[in-house]
Amino acid sequence: MAVVRPANAMVVSRVLIYARVSTTEQVKSGTSLTQQIDICEEFARSKWPHCEILHFVDEGQSGTIPILEREKAREMTDYMEENDVIICTRLDRLSRNAKDLLATIPAFQESRVLVYFCEQFGDMPIVYPSESDNQGLRSRFDMNRIANEIMLMVLSAVAEIEHGTILDRFADGKMYWSKEGYSIGGPTPYGFRKVDEWHGHKRRVKLVEVEEEQKVLRQIYALRDRGLGPRRICKQINSLFDVDFNHRKVQNILDRKFQATRQIH
Repeated sequence: MAVVRPANAMVVSRVLIYARVSTTEQVKSGTSLTQQIDICEEFARSKWPHCEILHFVDEGQSGTIPILEREKAREMTDYMEENDVIICTRLDRLSRNAKDLLATIPAFQESRVLVYFCEQFGDMPIVYPSESDNQGLRSRFDMNRIANEIMLMVLSAVAEIEHGTILDRFADGKMYWSKEGYSIGGPTPYGFRKVDEWHGHKRRVKLVEVEEEQKVLRQIYALRDRGLGPRRICKQINSLFDVDFNHRKVQNILDRKFQATRQIH
């Protein structure tokens, strides 16, 4: 196993702590942010007790937003200088996008900063300063850096996979609430009206059937099941009911993926 270059090989000027939360609830409670900052500060004080520590905190910002498009992350990258250390708790606090992360790492390396994810990897820096004067065989066979580059590629891929899993769970949740007859956001779907319901302190929007519009929906799906396309369905619906549909509206109804699937299928 490669021996990790000790942190004291570089004289550290300042410590820049970056923390991020993505949800409004986390911003309001402050719990996650406070924990991140406390963990990073404890790590920094244990290694560089006399260094200046600066905080850069993005509240309510998704990790899928590019690093340089988040206000405080961009401020940190503008502020960092040679011999600074950047500390986050975990890789996904800095980025959940593998492509963006791998595009940003060279900027850290060229600025000659160390980057730690202290809760996840402890004393192992995940980004080393570049060494332009380190040429030849010594550079090509620096096992620390080779291991580091492999780890970065694997970890960034893992972060992106984890994000995909979250999206899958989110979609599953939308399907669940849709099947229970609730809105999952967006305009009120044709055939329904919205009614607020309170579950404790949480508001959910119930989709309540509008009978006259439901008759139209039932006819649309009956015609679809007979093999008619949107344009032919549109013509028949306009002649049977007092509506003025176009084929795009019919197509949108047929394409519904989440909204009110329990009632209309």
